[in-house]
Amino acid sequence: MNLLSPKSLFLSAALVALPAARAQSGCTGPDGNRFNLEPRPNAVVQTALSVAMLPNRVAPAVDLVVATAYDGRALDSSLDGYYVQRSGGNCQPDFEGGLPAINNEFNPSGTPTAISDPARDAFFIVDLRSRTAPDQNAVGILRTTSANLLSSTACPGGTQTTTGSTTCWPTGTVVNVVGADQFLTSPHIAVDPRQTGSATGAGDLYTVVTELMGSDTSIVLNACTNHNLNCSNPIVISGGDLNADFSFVQVRPDGLITVSYRNLTSAGPEDIMFVTCTPNGAPAAPTCGSPQLVTAESNPVGGLIGDLSMDDQIYPRHVNRQESDGTTFTTFLVYDRCDVPLVLQVGEMVTFCPKTDVVVTSSTDAGASWSPITTVSASAGQQFFGTVALDTSTNTVNLGYYSTENDRFQLRPQVFLAQIAPGTTTVEEPHLLTSAFGDVQASPPIVTFGQPVAFGDRLGIAANGTGVSGQSRAYLGFTWDSVFGVYAGVNSADVNNHLTNLQY
Repeated sequence: MNLLSPKSLFLSAALVALPAARAQSGCTGPDGNRFNLEPRPNAVVQTALSVAMLPNRVAPAVDLVVATAYDGRALDSSLDGYYVQRSGGNCQPDFEGGLPAINNEFNPSGTPTAISDPARDAFFIVDLRSRTAPDQNAVGILRTTSANLLSSTACPGGTQTTTGSTTCWPTGTVVNVVGADQFLTSPHIAVDPRQTGSATGAGDLYTVVTELMGSDTSIVLNACTNHNLNCSNPIVISGGDLNADFSFVQVRPDGLITVSYRNLTSAGPEDIMFVTCTPNGAPAAPTCGSPQLVTAESNPVGGLIGDLSMDDQIYPRHVNRQESDGTTFTTFLVYDRCDVPLVLQVGEMVTFCPKTDVVVTSSTDAGASWSPITTVSASAGQQFFGTVALDTSTNTVNLGYYSTENDRFQLRPQVFLAQIAPGTTTVEEPHLLTSAFGDVQASPPIVTFGQPVAFGDRLGIAANGTGVSGQSRAYLGFTWDSVFGVYAGVNSADVNNHLTNLQY
């Protein structure tokens, strides 16, 4: 990297030597562990996308963990990879595979996200799907149980074949099927956490996705039953917003469905929007209100992250915490923003953000009003790819992100986790989870189809426990390059999905 570039000149005044903090990884490696089983010869890229977990499901203090990633190996012809830890607590997978086709015709086509369902001892994965004859796109949903993932018969150890992946994920369906000329992107999924049958919508699933409709984009939602995936027709929930994308769905403990998303405007600021929906019991679609404005972000990210060769965008994620009175719910919404206006890089017509921040805001009235936006970290450098998970056993909010604060030149990130304690809205001092630094410019010499740039565009996060102090774990799925590949007998940089955790 030429440190005399326009971006570097802008940053030069902030180049300071900062002491490195001690990492607090709960895994066996100081930087977590590589969370795939790829042999080292001719290794290709895996970039982390999501992680889900059920605490103590394998044994006391041993969690059942499922992660997803882009996997350049195209296991079973699928770039949508999954990885499962079902023994030990060392953040290493026992088996992996490429997600199977649904109905033997809809093949995986990107961005798989895993969630867990503690009330029904199950896991789900949502992703994009496509098929030919006829050419169609869709949103795919896969379901499995913990018992299935723990079975060496249904899910043999090692790298899965077609049969193994199908028996690991035996139930699937597609929703929001559209023609190949209608673009779908950024699917997400959430489950109603209440016990099945306890109330209308209890246990139901909800998917959201961005759909291109003519020249406009809208957020579309489907509701599905839990066990047999019987789903509603899609409904548009983004109202008159014509450039809506990056939606994220959650379900409160009282069954209220909440969705956050971004909407681009012609005026310049990017609007962050929030929608609430009342369940009607799948396969009936919920009843949704009008989108409410969280904030009009005047300094949106939307280009390079400082001097890093990575892009960032506003992707508002949120969780809903039920307070001790049983009736108040606090929504915490997290996203990345630029601390200053974007700068145009001279000669390249590319914008960059000299200082990227992860910020948080909260609401206690279902999104009608929001607190002032605050930064998760006041440190120097770039903080980016903010993500959030709620530990429902302790009501601790966990915030994961990358930060370059400890690198003199603000180029090499580390992984951090900050927390918001129960009953408060104040972000506590962050925990450093990796001792070493990542190099986002490192890449294996073998390039694969659709390979993400650098470390991809997100972190995965999940957290839960028993409710007893010291028995919760927050997992971060991240992309890292500390493990080399081997090419013609020579070690060289490789990029892998990794996993680490913090016990608290």
